[in-house]
Amino acid sequence: MDRKLKVTILYDAVEDREQALARERGEKVSPLVHEEVGKLLAEAGHTVQRIAAKSALELATLLDQDDSDLIFNVCESLGGVPYHEQNVAGLLELFGKRFTGSGSVGLAIAGDKALAKKLLSFHNINTPRFAVMQSGQLDVADDLSFPMFVKPSNADASIGIDHNSIVHNFKQLMERISYIETEFQAPALIEEFIDGREIYVSVLSGQKPEALPLVEWDFSGVPDGTPKIASAEAKWDEASVRYKDAPEVIVRDLPDAVVKALQQAAVDAFRSLKLRDYGRVDMRVRQRPSGQRASAQQPNDGLNAEQTEREAALEGWEFYLIEVNPNPHLATNSELPLAAQAHGLSYPQLIGRLVETAMARDLR
Repeated sequence: MDRKLKVTILYDAVEDREQALARERGEKVSPLVHEEVGKLLAEAGHTVQRIAAKSALELATLLDQDDSDLIFNVCESLGGVPYHEQNVAGLLELFGKRFTGSGSVGLAIAGDKALAKKLLSFHNINTPRFAVMQSGQLDVADDLSFPMFVKPSNADASIGIDHNSIVHNFKQLMERISYIETEFQAPALIEEFIDGREIYVSVLSGQKPEALPLVEWDFSGVPDGTPKIASAEAKWDEASVRYKDAPEVIVRDLPDAVVKALQQAAVDAFRSLKLRDYGRVDMRVRQRPSGQRASAQQPNDGLNAEQTEREAALEGWEFYLIEVNPNPHLATNSELPLAAQAHGLSYPQLIGRLVETAMARDLR
């Protein structure tokens, strides 16, 4: 984009406070996303200013005074509460602002993991069987088998996920449900645990959504007996064993048909949940036991030769969509920038594309 813009970067003020506290403790800190994005936009010749959101009332006042061409929205929470991400987007919409990322509707749908799973199932996108428990009441309940995976139904960034999230019996299940409801004041989402490879499929939109190369969180180097899950510890604690021994890598060993199927499922999910600009779809992939056939692939009547060949290539594989993340983390070392780089988009080009996509949007 040749036009030089006035861009406001919007983020949660809690990030600055947490980074300052980490520095006081002598911890190593990385640049925050708003710092990385701001530096790139300034280097590209844009005029950059920032809004550190502290409260809804103050944010409304600052947005009313804002005269930028675009708000680059990396505000994933308000006051540290992730649920308010959708409310921040709603406020931007009420003020008629042009901003990057998904709108309030997409954020609300994807943020309610149980609702999102219902919509994905309607669109024939495979997800683990699940149940939702809140205050002793079941919202929905499939016929589940152990082991199960229990997490908050409305949290992201692996909040509420640790080595006790996988449960193997009824006692552990009840204890974990109680923990989720007590500690996070959230319904408990209970899923059958899928023991497979952790795959991330990033999606960029423009004229149409486009899936990027697959990224895997490679748990093959994690010691035996350690849960191979994307826990909060593994994701954010650089001192943890899982963080050090589980690199994120570009997937190069899956059959082409499997890769395309994962990418298509990610694009379908992106559309189904009404997301825009960018997103990340988390999946679990595994090979089927020998001799097991997917019922969805029987029979092949009505398929053309190309479809039949594709189905045959997928015969030994199955994948499950775990969750869909709108406005995923944009730090340079996170999954989406890594996938974009493998696609031929440098970090500055990725940020530039997000700006261009938002600027081309019809606000009517």
